[in-house]
Amino acid sequence: MNKALIISGGGSKGAFAVGVIKDLATTYRLVFDTIVGTSTGALIAPLAAMGELDALEALYTSVITSDLLEEHDLGASIWNGTSIYTANGLGARVRQIYTDAFYDRVIAARKKIYLTTTCLQSQELVVYTTDPHPVAAGSYYRIEKIQQAEQFRRAVMASASQPVFMPPVRIHKDMPGAQNPGYQYVDGGTREYAGIGIALEAGADELFTILLSARNSSPDQQTYKDLLSILMQTVSVFITDVADNDLFAPRQYIRFVNYISQVKGTMKADGISDAALERYFGSTLPDHQNPGNRSPIKLHVIQPETALDGGPGGLVFEPDKMQQMVLQGKLALQNYVAHLKPGETDWA
Repeated sequence: MNKALIISGGGSKGAFAVGVIKDLATTYRLVFDTIVGTSTGALIAPLAAMGELDALEALYTSVITSDLLEEHDLGASIWNGTSIYTANGLGARVRQIYTDAFYDRVIAARKKIYLTTTCLQSQELVVYTTDPHPVAAGSYYRIEKIQQAEQFRRAVMASASQPVFMPPVRIHKDMPGAQNPGYQYVDGGTREYAGIGIALEAGADELFTILLSARNSSPDQQTYKDLLSILMQTVSVFITDVADNDLFAPRQYIRFVNYISQVKGTMKADGISDAALERYFGSTLPDHQNPGNRSPIKLHVIQPETALDGGPGGLVFEPDKMQQMVLQGKLALQNYVAHLKPGETDWA
């Protein structure tokens, strides 16, 4: 099966995803054909694609907030700035990890990495990819094929840059021949918290989706008394809503594809010929875009049962808590596997 890994946004809560990914790779020996990363997921995706798991874990368990973000004067930021924080520390780490040599290895290995961003000027969801043969255009997003290492790094940074909190990124600035070099890009989670639809359109038929929002949430009893805390909590509310929406449509599509596949199987068992089935369900679309020709699709969703401890928006980085989140991710995957029914997968 064509396996895809989808990693949602969540800032420091990405440590949970690290725990899931390490166990998928080391215990179950899974290799993914496609990896889609949003926000913190975009930081994770390239290292996960290349199997550099120790570097991935170090990135999420060895830094504190001030290593990545520096707070501006709030009043000055509101009137004259583009963000509440700088992201110079994060940018430095992206450059340190995702070097030209790393990018060259990704391209040589023909890794299909998709990084989601949102363009402030066009309001589009723009997906940057290293896929050698991406779909020409997504149904609800625009595809940009990454051409060079600096563009790759900027796409990672743009996807990870939560608007208002972190500055937007000009991905095409100073790139020869680039259209709209002044356009600014921010967190892909503004439009797409988890890129399940992107993975489906890339042809995946078994999807491993790591969501960093809680499956179950309880009311927060604290009183929010300042502008920043209210803003950060509002972001958390927004993320929960987007996460629910991002799951609904793909689940409906997957149910439809699997139903059609079941109907075709029944028709074939009743003596309907392959030629007749092609007339009924055929299309000029490629097989992976035509629901009538797709194989059954499996969707796995691994997420924490309760809220992870990374602060609103995942902007609090504390190594001890993030190490705990890595363990929580591993345990969540083990719990998920333990509840799989026979025949639901062939990898566990």
